Amino acid sequence: MDNATPKLELIDLRLRYPTSRHLEVEGHADPGLAVDLKGTGDAPPIHIASGEFTIILGPSGCGKSSLLQMIAGLIAPAEGMVLKDGVPVTKPGRDRGMVFQSYTSFPWLTVEDNVLFGLRLRGSNGHSKKEKREKVREIVDLVGLSDALHKYPKELSGGMKQRVAIARALANDPDVLLMDEPFGALDPHIRIKMQELMLAIERRLNTTIVFVTHDAREAVFLGDTIHISTIRPCFLKYRFAHPFVKEDIPREKARERYSKDFLSFQREVEDRMQDLIEHPEAPRVIEEGDQLTLRRSMLGVLEQLSESIEKR
Repeated sequence: MDNATPKLELIDLRLRYPTSRHLEVEGHADPGLAVDLKGTGDAPPIHIASGEFTIILGPSGCGKSSLLQMIAGLIAPAEGMVLKDGVPVTKPGRDRGMVFQSYTSFPWLTVEDNVLFGLRLRGSNGHSKKEKREKVREIVDLVGLSDALHKYPKELSGGMKQRVAIARALANDPDVLLMDEPFGALDPHIRIKMQELMLAIERRLNTTIVFVTHDAREAVFLGDTIHISTIRPCFLKYRFAHPFVKEDIPREKARERYSKDFLSFQREVEDRMQDLIEHPEAPRVIEEGDQLTLRRSMLGVLEQLSESIEKR
């Protein structure tokens, strides 16, 4: 990944809501503030490289979904800007696909027609109806729904409905896929299957993905880079580069083959998030040791994790 030419840049973003809509944040001078990436010490911009799977991890209600909606262009920031390929984001666009936690399929349309809907909104774009349907069937096959092509949403499970949502988001060939806790409402065993599906889609399409979650296990299994948020307002205090690089070893194999090291990394991420929850008064600045790049050496990742913990 080329960090010199980021796909996305989040620069000094701040978002405020009317205070009447939100509970006052104890000890915070600006209770309407939902997102504050600048913090109190002029934090550096967040850079997301092309093809990177980026996780925004934080407790429920911390403002991470609001941050994602700014990246999507659904909400305008009060301060700062979002750049995509160096160009300011000012509105939604087909170059950014969005998948929400709630089910968004049209109940009167089949799986095929739900996915086709976005393509129809684009117009012909030089493609015939036959070509569009062929493309839809390729995408539906990618998300594992070929056998449900002509079914309606009422005939689908929760996991299948989210597969439809992912397929519809991919239909317009976005180069950025934004996912707002898409598996949060699913049963645990279905959630694991959906996570594995996302890794398969990433390998196939090499799309830049920004994925919001409150589950550290999900973050560690999916992400290349993990940003951990404070409680509201959202400030991305910690940044982890995953020690198990997908180009070196598939994430599924890394979790199985190096289970002890994988679990240690997961616990470190969980501990950092819990620390932010328990210490909301901590300064919202980026300090030495807050942005960690961990790599698995011949001695394993445990040595490096131990070293980083001792320095805290």
